[in-house]
Amino acid sequence: MPRKLTNQVREFFSACLRLHSYNIFKNPYIWFGILWGLPVPLVTIFLTMAFTANNHLDHAITHVLQNPLQWFFLAHPLLFGALFGILGTIRQEKDTQIQNLVEKLRQLSTQDPLTGLVNRRYFIEAFAEEVARTLRQNIPLSVVFLDLDFFKNINDTHGHRMGDTVLKEISHYVQRQCRPFDTIARWGGEEFIILLPANDEKEAVACAERIRRGIAAGVSKKIPFPVTISAGVARYEAGDSLQTLTDRADQALYKAKQSGRNKVVIWQEQEPINT
Repeated sequence: MPRKLTNQVREFFSACLRLHSYNIFKNPYIWFGILWGLPVPLVTIFLTMAFTANNHLDHAITHVLQNPLQWFFLAHPLLFGALFGILGTIRQEKDTQIQNLVEKLRQLSTQDPLTGLVNRRYFIEAFAEEVARTLRQNIPLSVVFLDLDFFKNINDTHGHRMGDTVLKEISHYVQRQCRPFDTIARWGGEEFIILLPANDEKEAVACAERIRRGIAAGVSKKIPFPVTISAGVARYEAGDSLQTLTDRADQALYKAKQSGRNKVVIWQEQEPINT
């Protein structure tokens, strides 16, 4: 027996054993099967009336019930209901599998596999939505660019596995420090970006500073050495594209790196917030 047919037979008998296949309250396919099979007993009864020259419905039903062979025709709604219920269970399971697969593919396309954060593709979509909301409600919007200081040295000194651990632990910490509706993405390598809806420059700086101080103080026992970050902050201005906004935040981040690292710099001022 071909494998495909074998799998189909296995699925069918597996569905036969599921209570959902016979639950008329949760499986609408059963009702469709009952309606599909209903004409068979009706035709059987009316044919009996015609051939017996008996125009009384109750007598015709009594006559049909006396013949065990015709019980099979009377049971058609139940048989079709059960059959369609089983097929409906298989269909619903297939739909669930497809939905799960689509969701998994969506996560794979929008999620960074190492850190679990969203990736650049997701961030681009989130940015477009937040800009539309910002313009509609006339509220501020800011971004924070984060970069781990001397990350190459971590990889060279402690190995790439430890480097991955640092990225994961820092990512988890940053996520805990942000609001549920903030978008935190791994931008690439050791760079992260945070989209902060309804936050102006001062609020974005406060968020970045809180993260910077927390990381400098140590975020996980899995990281047995000091780690610091530098950050650049920029606010959305009317007409900004994602490119122009991130360019300004990146320039502020570059200034933070130039001025000694472990600092937060706001683009408008181009001066370190702390020393």
